Amino acid sequence: MTTPRPVAALGRLAGKVTGRVVETVPPDLILDHIDVDALVDRVDVNRILDRVDLNHVLDRLDLNRVLERVDVNQLLDRIDPDRLIDRIDVDRLAGRLDLQRLLAGVDLDELLRTVDVEALVRRSGVPGLVVESQTQLAGSLLDLIRRQLAGLDAVLDRVVNRLLRRDIGSQPTAQRLLEVQE
Repeated sequence: MTTPRPVAALGRLAGKVTGRVVETVPPDLILDHIDVDALVDRVDVNRILDRVDLNHVLDRLDLNRVLERVDVNQLLDRIDPDRLIDRIDVDRLAGRLDLQRLLAGVDLDELLRTVDVEALVRRSGVPGLVVESQTQLAGSLLDLIRRQLAGLDAVLDRVVNRLLRRDIGSQPTAQRLLEVQE
């Protein structure tokens, strides 16, 4: 398809005049007469973005300058701590802790001043264990004394039987004494 001659001539004329107009007319004067909103409405932003090389833009971006403009407190206000904590691997985090260094900063005397030792002892069951141990010890001691007295009784019985010259075979045994009383 060929362009009509008058349009081609007009295009050549505009090309020659445009250079001289741009050189002589101040740009601010031209911009004062342009409806920027109407011009922007005619721009296809998606088409422009399709032509932008984002990797090139990111390479030129100074992140330090961007981060200087970030309001960290406002950013932190938008964070949901529960969701953040749910994502933390506690076992992995605990494995990274230096417990020796952490505990070196703990004042044990100050910490122990806040401990209710009496309540801790009651909850641990130590008083019950002490009572039980004392009861068993007292019972064992009584058993020992009874055995010693029974042994002394047996010795004294033999001594008295010898002194009185009693026949040991004629003496009743404990089994015969129980049978008589029933």
